[in-house]
Amino acid sequence: MIKFLTSIILACCVVWAFVLFGADRGYFERPSFYLPTLIFLAVSTVVIYFYLYTVDKPSHFVQLYLLTMTIKLLASLVFCFVMISRDKASAVGNVVFFMCTYFLFTGIEIGFLYHRISGRKEP
Repeated sequence: MIKFLTSIILACCVVWAFVLFGADRGYFERPSFYLPTLIFLAVSTVVIYFYLYTVDKPSHFVQLYLLTMTIKLLASLVFCFVMISRDKASAVGNVVFFMCTYFLFTGIEIGFLYHRISGRKEP
């Protein structure tokens, strides 16, 4: 579990540095919701991972995983609607940033969960 938390924290730092560096150099405009997006996705990924990590019945794992992904997608939809309604001018940049960060954190989560359920040690 420590490796997972370390990976999430490292991913947050890399994304944060990438956004600040890219925006500072003028490669793109800094998304106005980049910190709330980063916090929302990091916290939701950690909560879901810890919940699924503690599942004792492997037969229920798939159903619980699908349920948590559905809840995460619905919460993400609400988050995106709020983000778009509050800053319509930067909606495209915010949503693109959200989707890239969402895929990054979901990929990390899937990688660690795969190693957990396949019986392998965490990467």
